[in-house]
Amino acid sequence: MRTGARRVTHVSSVHRWTDNRIHYRECATLVEAGYQVSLVAVDTPVPGPNVGVHVIPCPPLARGRRMLFGSIRAIRTALKTKADVYHLHDPELVWAVPYLRLRGKKVIWDAHEDLPLDVQSKPYLGPVGRRLAQVLAKGIVRLGGLANHVITATSPIAERFPAAKTTVVHNYPPLRADEEDAPPITERPKVATYVGLMAQRRGAFVMTDAAQFPEFPDGWVLRMAGPMTSAGFEAELAARPGWAEVDYVGVVVPEEARELMLQARVGLLLLQDTPAHRGGALPTKLFEYLAAGLPVIASDFEHWRPIILDNDCGLLVDPSSPKEVAAAIARYAADDALSLRHSANARRLAVERLNWRGEGEALVEAYRQLAGG
Repeated sequence: MRTGARRVTHVSSVHRWTDNRIHYRECATLVEAGYQVSLVAVDTPVPGPNVGVHVIPCPPLARGRRMLFGSIRAIRTALKTKADVYHLHDPELVWAVPYLRLRGKKVIWDAHEDLPLDVQSKPYLGPVGRRLAQVLAKGIVRLGGLANHVITATSPIAERFPAAKTTVVHNYPPLRADEEDAPPITERPKVATYVGLMAQRRGAFVMTDAAQFPEFPDGWVLRMAGPMTSAGFEAELAARPGWAEVDYVGVVVPEEARELMLQARVGLLLLQDTPAHRGGALPTKLFEYLAAGLPVIASDFEHWRPIILDNDCGLLVDPSSPKEVAAAIARYAADDALSLRHSANARRLAVERLNWRGEGEALVEAYRQLAGG
């Protein structure tokens, strides 16, 4: 049911305008619900489909300039839309929560990550810097909690905010028709795939190294797609022996990423063991793998066991061990029955529970509550 048009502007000085959660889930859902939606976010040369959102791209800035000037530029640009609701997505935008409220605007704070845990994992912070970052992160959480409503990506993040005005909207994907018609997992190309940010903390080194272990099955390919975490990171990967065995296809648009998953037999999710990852991280790609019917080889984190082990849809490994990763891929290569069972269970879990339909309804209900408040 449509809600009647209201003007909403989503704002990010960090994320590209093609971001899955922001643009193609939250903004697209609000358009379908009858809202007039604008999105102020960072420009990118990678195209994306038109879903009825008015995109206002901002030129990308280097980290220092972005944190000093990018957030101010983003908010000034957003105010020109004269929206009824401003939906903010980045820690560096938190100053705008009280600022916009003082201007009589309704504000939603969207917490994608558990920031106090996340800063503990930053490799460039020393002991003193990490303590200062902790203080800053907790301050950001408090300021974000001053918004009219808070959206969080997971339940553990939600526990940091007032329960009465907080809604959990998980990163579950919308289901696609081509996933329903996908061939059986044993008839797909012999590919183990990873789609996402190419970074050491996301397991890029471990996956690359796994490709050169003797346990990695003959005839299989490791295919990876996504942006590099920094300008020099691809050179670091290329220096590792396993890189010669990797099919790296570069940056792809969201729809192409989902299609790559349908051209594989296994999905890899090897987040490294950091406080933030261990503390409840639920990456989008996990649920996209499940929707594609991919058995998942994932980090052995306690909060992933009920999803993967209890539903018998994947294998958990030590995320620091390339040998374990290669051996897990080999298990699927050698056992069609295991692959078929895990694939069917993954798809069933996505269709019955872990998809965007319920999350979109929760998002729209949060907006309805805000309109009445």
